[in-house]
Amino acid sequence: MKVITLVRVGTNFYRRILLACFLTAVTTAGSCSSETLFKSNFDATDLNQPPSATQAVGTAELAGLPGSVLVAAAPPDAAPPAKWLKVFRPNDPSQISVFRGKLIRAPGNGTYVFSCALVIPPGNTGPASIQFETFSAPADGGGFFHLDFMPEGNVRVDDTNTVFGTFVLNQVFLVQVTLNINDTKPTAHIILSGAGASGELEHAIIPALLPQARQFGAVRLFMGFPNVGTFHATNVVVTQKA
Repeated sequence: MKVITLVRVGTNFYRRILLACFLTAVTTAGSCSSETLFKSNFDATDLNQPPSATQAVGTAELAGLPGSVLVAAAPPDAAPPAKWLKVFRPNDPSQISVFRGKLIRAPGNGTYVFSCALVIPPGNTGPASIQFETFSAPADGGGFFHLDFMPEGNVRVDDTNTVFGTFVLNQVFLVQVTLNINDTKPTAHIILSGAGASGELEHAIIPALLPQARQFGAVRLFMGFPNVGTFHATNVVVTQKA
C-alpha cells in the first residue's frame, strides 16, 4: 500500500505564491502589443542605498534628505522581488521625499498603462502619493493627475472630495492606472486589486491641465509636506499601447 504524507503549508506561503503570480501577470500583460517606457529594477543596488539613476528602462531621479529614498528588503510576507523601493519622510518642513521614474521619451497622445505594487504601513500621518507629470517637470511638480493613498485605507483623487476603493494596511496590493491622453478629453482609469484591495474609477483629467497631460513623461512616488511616514513600492512599470 502506498502511503501519502500530507504536509500542511501556512496561509502566508499560499499568499506569497499567488501574489508572485499576480505581480508577474500584471507586469507582463499586453507586452506583445505595447512598448515599455519605464521599468524599475533595484536588484543591482545594495540594500539601504539610494536607487540607481539607471533603471531597467528609463531613469530615476531622487529628492529628499539622505536616507529618505532607499532600496530596502521586501516587506514581511511580500512576494519576490527581494528588493523594494522604500520612501520615508521625516518631520522636516524643508523636504519632501521623492522617487521620480522618467520615461525614455515623452511620446505625446496615446494610451499608457502604469502599474506597481505598494505596501502602506499603519501610522502614517498623511498619504503616500503617486503623481503623473510632464517629462521635464520642475523639482516641485508639473503634475496633471495624482493619487493619494490615505492612512484610512482608501484613495483620494487630485486633492478633491473624490475618494474610492479600499486597501489593507501592511499588505501588498496592486495599482494600475490607464491614461488615455488625447486632444479633447483625457481620462485616467484606476484599478486597485490583490490582498483585500478593491476599487475601480474612471476619472477625467482637469481640462486646464491638458497641455501637461499631452507631455506625459514621468511618474513621481512621494510623500509630501506635512506628511510623516513611509511606504514601499516595487515593479514600477509604464507601457504605451501600440
